[in-house]
Amino acid sequence: MDVFTAENEDGGYDRALPAEESDKDDDDDDGGDLCRICRSPEGPNDPLRRFVTTIHVCFTKSSSTQVCRRSYSFVPVYSENAPERLPWHEFVRGLSLRALRVAAYVFVFLFNAFCFSLHPWGRSTAIENQRVFRVSEKFALLLAGFLYNGWIAYIMTMMAVLKLAAEDISWLVHREIHGENEQGRVGGGGGGGVACAFWKSVGILCDWWHDCLTRRGFFHAVLVEPREAVIRLRNPQLREFGAVRRFLFLLDDNAFAVLAISFYVSFFFVLLPFMMGRLVILLFQRMGVATQLLSGDDSLPQELVVIGYWTMLSLSLAYLGSFSTLSRAIAKNLSLGFLVVAVALLYLLWILSAKVWKNLYVVKLKEGFVLSLKFGVLPLVLGCWLDFCTLPILGITVSRRLEFVSDYPFVMIVHWVYGELYLLLVSNSMELIQKILQKRPFWFLLDVTDPNYKITKLYLGQLLFALAFHASLMVILVHLPIMTISFISPSFFPLHLWFYEERIMFLSMAAYLWLGRIRVIDWLVDLIQPAIEPIVHKWIIIVSSWLQLRDFFLGNHANQNVRPLLQQGLEIADEWSQVLSIAEGSLVSFYGSQHDTTSEDDTDDDRFIKLRIGLMLVLATVSLFLISTISMALPILVGRTFFHSISFILDKFGLKHDDLYGFWIGCYILRVTYIGACFIINHIMIRRTDLLLNLVLLWIRNALLFSVWVSFIPMLLGLLIDLMIIIPTQVPLSETPVYSFLRDWLIGLVVLHIWTYLTMFTRVNCFATVACREKLKRIRSVGINRLPWKWLLGKVICPIIKTLLITLVFPFVVANSLLPLLQFSGAVDLAVQRLIWPVLLAIIIIGFIAKLTLDLFHYIHRLEYNDRYMVGDRVADFIEDHS
Repeated sequence: MDVFTAENEDGGYDRALPAEESDKDDDDDDGGDLCRICRSPEGPNDPLRRFVTTIHVCFTKSSSTQVCRRSYSFVPVYSENAPERLPWHEFVRGLSLRALRVAAYVFVFLFNAFCFSLHPWGRSTAIENQRVFRVSEKFALLLAGFLYNGWIAYIMTMMAVLKLAAEDISWLVHREIHGENEQGRVGGGGGGGVACAFWKSVGILCDWWHDCLTRRGFFHAVLVEPREAVIRLRNPQLREFGAVRRFLFLLDDNAFAVLAISFYVSFFFVLLPFMMGRLVILLFQRMGVATQLLSGDDSLPQELVVIGYWTMLSLSLAYLGSFSTLSRAIAKNLSLGFLVVAVALLYLLWILSAKVWKNLYVVKLKEGFVLSLKFGVLPLVLGCWLDFCTLPILGITVSRRLEFVSDYPFVMIVHWVYGELYLLLVSNSMELIQKILQKRPFWFLLDVTDPNYKITKLYLGQLLFALAFHASLMVILVHLPIMTISFISPSFFPLHLWFYEERIMFLSMAAYLWLGRIRVIDWLVDLIQPAIEPIVHKWIIIVSSWLQLRDFFLGNHANQNVRPLLQQGLEIADEWSQVLSIAEGSLVSFYGSQHDTTSEDDTDDDRFIKLRIGLMLVLATVSLFLISTISMALPILVGRTFFHSISFILDKFGLKHDDLYGFWIGCYILRVTYIGACFIINHIMIRRTDLLLNLVLLWIRNALLFSVWVSFIPMLLGLLIDLMIIIPTQVPLSETPVYSFLRDWLIGLVVLHIWTYLTMFTRVNCFATVACREKLKRIRSVGINRLPWKWLLGKVICPIIKTLLITLVFPFVVANSLLPLLQFSGAVDLAVQRLIWPVLLAIIIIGFIAKLTLDLFHYIHRLEYNDRYMVGDRVADFIEDHS
């Protein structure tokens, strides 16, 4: 069955669309509903689900359909006139074009490094790199260029998120004004000239960056369940850049987009302020006042870029008609971060004005102010307050934080994001609570399902209540636990992080990125989320029964010992309701009506019910405080205990514990301890000690195999690295080398796990043979518990040990047994004994580079061949997964 690439109505691509059925509808009357990937009907245990896109298949590299779980793979389909291989001139042409694209990326990096060197931030970063790493000035500037490229990526990510937020607000305002029946996002333009063309090009680049983030799973990693509107591909048309795109026709879209982004950011952040600053200095020199201007007042900036920022700020205020003068101190503090905030805000305002102009003409200025309060000011205030409550964790004072924010005001965007995430978390918690309780306890909350409710109306009481509630909740959940832990153990805070040690700062950043790569946050969410609902429900049942409030809080659910069903009228899954909840501070009700009951109706028969309700709230506060304190302190204490147990290793390298890693290690140890204890107790209670004994023997077997994997193999590998690299480069021939087996073991352990990760979890396949990759793939897919120990020992562990032993012993035998038979001088024998392993390493590297080069040529040939002659894909190996 031939399957060709086709574009679906959502803007994505469905690759598994049969060519002979591409024109048929999925809901054909003759054949019924079909899976749009494998074209199979639904079965009793395989129901079809509506609105399921193939983004999961494209971006998660899945080998099975997301609906019916059938395994498949794609094989390319080529045109009939395709030759067996490309002619040499076509291959050279394609290779030259790809080399040109690589040169474009190199040029972008060097251009960014040069622009960053003009900025005072870049020069200070280069000086710091030169001091820490003791490198030359040019190399330090190149290292600073990496930081600048990362900052550009951060700016583009924030711009893409702002664009998504602006589109959501546009859609919400459109829905609020025109009703819920009109579907789709609001388009439209307005404006013209150079500004319109500029913002249009910026929007195209933001869409390209959004697609890059989506294809690499960024939104799936950050958001647990991202909405379809967020992960839908935008497919930007870079040809709309016109003559510039046609002039750079040799570059592909990715290289052109990277070049355009670098030019835009560097021009407005560095080059334009630098040129304006130089122009101002030249004008002042013409007037003869430059020397007095720059040396007469210490509060004035001394850098051309900062002078340019100041000039741009003054021109902006003058253009806006502002007659007030900005003090020099404030201008100096705002100079470094002004342009970032200005561009982001102007960009957001342009999107709002361009895309919702047709909707906002009926909205008063007052209503726009209300929306800015709900979506902007409230999350920003909550984010700032959360930052204030967590300051003691890192030992930062309020004055230092205020000084940092004044120097870098763009960090306020981070506070706003934290506030939005906090409101989203509280909204999900309110959803959980309203699933458990009946509606009478929520009579005082704002009902967003009321037909008279309007998002553009300011509910002042609701806003003040939300601010007071959230401020108090943050104090209970964050600030008081921190103060309590500090009171009990004054040395507990601030937390110690490897990031603050200059020697390993970059290594620690890589370690933290790896921690995010393995998605530990998702692991923690999956660990905690299933346990929250039953714990909260059980707590409410016990406490309300003790206080005789069971009928008031639970009503008809009073006798249920399991999670109650979703109550009638509680429809919170709707995206619109979620947005309304966040807009009102996440303290809203989702019932159909709140006017049929009040607190007076429930308290007429019992005048002490309010007192009992207040007591229950006090108990809830104390419970939250205790749980937060324990959850904050216990994992870190367990993690610090673990680091203390391996302190002999850390002291060898002059390192201390890292509390971030300690927290995750503590969580994992506590989880394993809890699961193991529950498992053992459960099997003892059901009298299945025989099964428990078999599992204990299995654990012992795995522990023995794991001990060999993490002890003997790393020792051999580290010793080999020591003989090949460390000793020849650090120990002269006249000295006897000293072996540190602990250091060799640690080096081997790190290298072994890096090799294992690259081989098992990435597409990098150049560090292992095909047979070795297949064995590791089987371990990953089947699991170590289901594999026989003889196979693990004989097919995996022993071959690795044999290879390492041969690599160690053979050069030793040659240098110490065979070479003396040739009767060379003692100096020659010593040199050969010392250098035989580096020579072997050089031979291995040369062979590896040769193989890698050959594989690279084959890979480029396949890419060029597919670009020229490939016409589609065909489904192969289509089998049903009965597991």
